[in-house]
Amino acid sequence: MKRSLLRLPDDLHRKLKAAAGRERRSLHDEILVLLERGLAAETGQPAAALISSESRPGRPVLVITDLSDLRGPAGGKIVLPERLDPNLAGVVFDLEEPSLLAEAYQLVLTQAAGAWDLATWLNAARLIEAWHLLYLPAEVRQAWEEIHPALTIARPQSV
Repeated sequence: MKRSLLRLPDDLHRKLKAAAGRERRSLHDEILVLLERGLAAETGQPAAALISSESRPGRPVLVITDLSDLRGPAGGKIVLPERLDPNLAGVVFDLEEPSLLAEAYQLVLTQAAGAWDLATWLNAARLIEAWHLLYLPAEVRQAWEEIHPALTIARPQSV
């Protein structure tokens, strides 16, 4: 991932910081999301941001920038592409079975190669519904929750 020093006019910096605060994102993540959304609008393709991870050097976390782009199947049975995990080639995931939905979603969230994988195999409503059940690396969970606060809001309250 390339790093650059970006100098922003004070008024633009204030607006970006306010937007980031409203969305509960870091300023860095807000800029990435806005850039990705702008590029996605140009190409008509779903956009995803790459969030660097200190504990996973060389393996940034891929996060879709707009949950509404996740239009994968909400139910039924799916077979994920072999490139996501060759060991699971041909395995059928029944999305009506919570444990199989969780397994499929965990795999896609950790192994997706691009926004297209996320948009094709994940469904926004089902992701929000199952989020608290997913076993994910801390960096993956944190990156997704920073960009999409709706995921943390959906988490059931402990008794």
